[in-house]
Amino acid sequence: MAHQYFSNEFQEDNGVLILDRDDKYVANFGKQWRDHVDIQIDSKNNFSCSQDLLENVIFSQLDYFNDKSVLEIGCGAGRFSEHIVKHAKELVLVDLSQAIFFNVAQSEQNCSRVKADFLRLMPNQKFDVVICRGVLQHTPSPTESIKKLYDFVKPDGEVIFDIYPPPKVGFLSPKYFLWRPLFKNLIKYESCEQFLIKNIKVLLGAKRIIRKIFFNSRFISDCFIPVYDYKGLLDLSEKQLEDWAVLDTLDGMYAQYEYPMSYKKVHALLKTLKVDVRFSSKKFNAFRTSPRG
Repeated sequence: MAHQYFSNEFQEDNGVLILDRDDKYVANFGKQWRDHVDIQIDSKNNFSCSQDLLENVIFSQLDYFNDKSVLEIGCGAGRFSEHIVKHAKELVLVDLSQAIFFNVAQSEQNCSRVKADFLRLMPNQKFDVVICRGVLQHTPSPTESIKKLYDFVKPDGEVIFDIYPPPKVGFLSPKYFLWRPLFKNLIKYESCEQFLIKNIKVLLGAKRIIRKIFFNSRFISDCFIPVYDYKGLLDLSEKQLEDWAVLDTLDGMYAQYEYPMSYKKVHALLKTLKVDVRFSSKKFNAFRTSPRG
């Protein structure tokens, strides 16, 4: 199914079209989704965290995808794919990392998979919807990546994306000036993963004590302990909170690139691209747009 949409020459491996065998700058994400594939999958955990986020990003209920051809860029393990595939006429998944082999929607007949750097894909036919969630800040140039999304969509289609906003304290955030350089330069990914799995209960407990002492300040607790903690933010069991903490700490510390963009800067870019911003959200830094501006 994916062949018809791209003019690139592909190899094939276990049902996946391969343009880029090397994971390049997203190797850490491939490891994360290989080893922690089910953690954010709604159907595996009896929650709706991913569905809720997806609906917030698309500014609609899931029937928005009904009978549409959809390209999902940066699909990962499929936390959103498993919902989109139930509604879309056809769903093409693209990911540069090994995660493409573990996507939970892979067995659906209306789904096909491509392992590629989407910036290298050459469109042949175009899609009704292009969606890219949680990805753009991890590319070498988010500006160029946003521009590229519009190469894949029909003139009357829609491009939906989000991008991490900068932290309120900018790059004074401890993740940027302290923890990420320390982790990436001094601690191997595998060593960190095993340490987190073994000690996450203690780390989360200590972090919550620190936060309580400092008037519930997440910023201060992040300065002391860099693990992610969603207690009070997401409706998860304690075991799920621990699993998410391991996964997102690895995500946050080992991404090769992270270039957030403010809501204002994204709007300015879209204005230069002369696209129509149909819906947007400052809370999620999300945009639903049409190339027919």
